[in-house]
Amino acid sequence: MSVSYWRQRDRYYRIIGSRCKNCDKLFFPYVRNCKSCNSLNIVDEEMPKTGKLISYTYLFETTAQFSNQIPLLIGLIELENGIRIISQITDYQDHDIKIGKHVKAVFRKIREDSKSSQIHYGYKFIIYD
Repeated sequence: MSVSYWRQRDRYYRIIGSRCKNCDKLFFPYVRNCKSCNSLNIVDEEMPKTGKLISYTYLFETTAQFSNQIPLLIGLIELENGIRIISQITDYQDHDIKIGKHVKAVFRKIREDSKSSQIHYGYKFIIYD
């Protein structure tokens, strides 16, 4: 497992963003200084695991690591706190994919490193309504 992946694995397993302690602004992904007030008084904050689908697209061309998952459904998701993130949608039926549907984060296999045989896990989203 690569050192950078190992050090940041908590961010892959949970949706971790940051909050500015000075102006209370939320960010995802994590930032080191506030983009609003430039403060360095930043703390980790776990983002909600539910939200709604704002937009989506299917990917039919990917890197070799994801070729066994084609087509990949990628969604723009607005979490309950208003933060927007991009993530893969999984375990879906085509007729379920509609803008405005409720989604929630699930823990899934992301990819497998062919050289080291390490399996990388993280969050994806499923439609639940």
